[in-house]
Amino acid sequence: MDTQTMINNKPITKLAALLLCSLTLAAVVVSEAKAACAPVPDIAITLPPLTFDGPADGPSIGQPIGSNWGAEISTPNYFSGCRVLRIITTPSLSNIVPGITYTENGVTYPIFSTSVPGIGIIIGLKPTNTSIYKPLRQPITEVFNGDSFGLGIDARAKLIVVGQLRAGVYNIAYGSLARINGSDGTGIGGSLLTLNPTTLTIRARTCQLSSASVQDVILPPVSKNQFSGVGTSPSVGQNFTVTTNCEAGVNLYATVTDANNPANTGNVLTLGENTTASGVGIQILRNNSPISFGPDSSAAGNLNQWYIGTANNTGNDAFTIPLRARYVQTDTNMVAGVVKARTTITFSYQ
Repeated sequence: MDTQTMINNKPITKLAALLLCSLTLAAVVVSEAKAACAPVPDIAITLPPLTFDGPADGPSIGQPIGSNWGAEISTPNYFSGCRVLRIITTPSLSNIVPGITYTENGVTYPIFSTSVPGIGIIIGLKPTNTSIYKPLRQPITEVFNGDSFGLGIDARAKLIVVGQLRAGVYNIAYGSLARINGSDGTGIGGSLLTLNPTTLTIRARTCQLSSASVQDVILPPVSKNQFSGVGTSPSVGQNFTVTTNCEAGVNLYATVTDANNPANTGNVLTLGENTTASGVGIQILRNNSPISFGPDSSAAGNLNQWYIGTANNTGNDAFTIPLRARYVQTDTNMVAGVVKARTTITFSYQ
């Protein structure tokens, strides 16, 4: 019986020693992993040199420059050897373009301003092992919330049209787009996402005004008995023309704006300073029809914008726009005097 007990005790003693050795090894592994836990240094994405060649108002607001994401980077070992519970990003960019967003695959991105007129930028981030990017937003964007041992980060950027484009060669150089921070519950740290310098060449085709930029249109004197009721006009008026020369392929549009009341979308101009008459207004006619006014904007599809013509492929195509100003009765009670109004014409190059 004693011999059997000794034999049985020996394996038990060895087993305990093996278990102790295994536990010690595990403790060493955990200790080494924690010591090596750190995000990679700053990562940079690079937009290739880009060129836009077309009418200045041709691309619609919110349209990307190019069909693909211009800059992408994947860093599968971004948080190597770390237990990661959460990743957030804080944008370094401060100015968001108001009223304009970009949507792709059901995800809506805010657009940040750039130093290039009419151009903004969007940024997306995601864990490497997932497929859905999250847009960089203010004040923070939560890229990951879970529990992972080690985690990679992917980032991408795209340029977006946010206004009329101006011809030129522009340098785009951001020192920092965002800061990426990870947490294991107590803190890991993070690094910067930056954009490498690149150039954007814009060959924005436009038209040049060849007639006077300011015209004084003088209407002839009329008497009250030349009107026959509200909405009527005497036969007299004053013709004037606006002439432009356009580069190849430009689709020329125009909007007439009431300079005294830019919100006016009717077809009678608001009377201005030094007007002494009342019950009468002024209309601008095109093809013998009163023009309805719209906002002072060159954006495609602007309210009450109208088409003039398309420049041929050889370029330097001239367009002469005949217009006419006339009086119109606006009230049953008319008072004789001086009538003054102001209007502007905004061209759109589509």
